[in-house]
Amino acid sequence: MSVKKASAGERKGSQALELFEKAVKALGKKDYERAQELFDSLIAGHAGERDLVERARAYSAACERAAEKRPVFRPKTFEEILHYGVFLHNRGEYPEALRYLQQAVEMHPKNEHAQYCLAASAARAGDAAAALKALRSAIAASTANRAQARGDSDFDPIREHEEFVALVYPQAS
Repeated sequence: MSVKKASAGERKGSQALELFEKAVKALGKKDYERAQELFDSLIAGHAGERDLVERARAYSAACERAAEKRPVFRPKTFEEILHYGVFLHNRGEYPEALRYLQQAVEMHPKNEHAQYCLAASAARAGDAAAALKALRSAIAASTANRAQARGDSDFDPIREHEEFVALVYPQAS
């Protein structure tokens, strides 16, 4: 039984093909940034694979054009602004989430959900004063928010704060 070892050139060609396949999959998912990154990596690291590199260049250019044409989402309605703020919060982009959630609260100052979300993002962003102010408003709008805040990990950064304890455990004060 003879076992052939793959030559360095064959391994490099196989790696290039694997990279190309990953890039095409990313392109199929319309993840243009990732696809372009993979195509560019193939171009830079596998110059000897001329046919593959030539295709990768064409696809990379297509990714660049597609990324430029991608519409920028600009929420307009209260619901869109609120949902986008929550989306950013869930991604951990708290300062950006705060901008949108503050805008939602300005549009509907008595909306308990907007106030609660603003409080959660402010707490995560490290702004205890803003978090407590918004949480106070959310609880004033609906006392159910008090129980919600007790178990919400978004408030962990301010959980030991005296005012937080007084807000969510009023009988203890």
